[in-house]
Amino acid sequence: MTQQAALLPWWQPQALALDECWQYTIGPITLYFKRRLQEWQCGFERLEQADTNYKSVSQSALCIPELLTAQRFIFRHSPTSVRLTPKLLERPVVIKTRQPVSIPAGEQNVFYISSPVCIQISLEQPETPLLELPIQRLSDTWFGTTTQHGELCYADKTHARHSLAEIPARPHRAVTAVTIENRSDKMLTIDKISIPLPYLALYGRSDGTLWTDPITLQHESHGSLTRFKIGKELPAGLCSADLLTAPRELPDKHSLVRAFTGIFSQ
Repeated sequence: MTQQAALLPWWQPQALALDECWQYTIGPITLYFKRRLQEWQCGFERLEQADTNYKSVSQSALCIPELLTAQRFIFRHSPTSVRLTPKLLERPVVIKTRQPVSIPAGEQNVFYISSPVCIQISLEQPETPLLELPIQRLSDTWFGTTTQHGELCYADKTHARHSLAEIPARPHRAVTAVTIENRSDKMLTIDKISIPLPYLALYGRSDGTLWTDPITLQHESHGSLTRFKIGKELPAGLCSADLLTAPRELPDKHSLVRAFTGIFSQ
């Protein structure tokens, strides 16, 4: 995996003294927090060039910038710590590859596809959830064979990388290892894929990168998805990772087949 810089595992809790201000920068988003005796203040801003910023920073700040609108959370006695927890998005993400990918008959390939995460902001001591915030804004799209058969998803673009060494280390995107097996007798060409994020768990590694459960898909004939599997092991070449968040939903066969239907309709 390419390393632009050492990334911080930004999901660790951070204690603040009274009237102390703290800043997090996670890829394209910067968040500010300030603790007072009976309230917490929170403000944030996003950068436009989301895919070119790979930083993760956690550091003391002088104050919340005046141009930001700070949201206030009121308490009798303010909790002492803030925690940012990465979570996968609540909808599937339809990833359009920057170039079409073709898999010859009888071949299989592993592709590493990333998607942006959102942040669950909570306070600790005592534990108090505040809000959930997407790191990037994605547009809506419909994914399915017809307007009646499919589901509302988010849309994104990515490179369909097939080597761990080619994956940039980005603190705001989670990588899904997708194995596609072409068991048909024809060439399989793919230019988009739906990642069923609500059915996947999210893991964090000590190097500050995020990973989801891996997925395996088997294609047997035109328009046919014959088998799918959600795995529970990290891709080969990666060491241990900590479970950060469980799947939002429990998968069932109907929902997963619907999520993948559009992949093989080339």
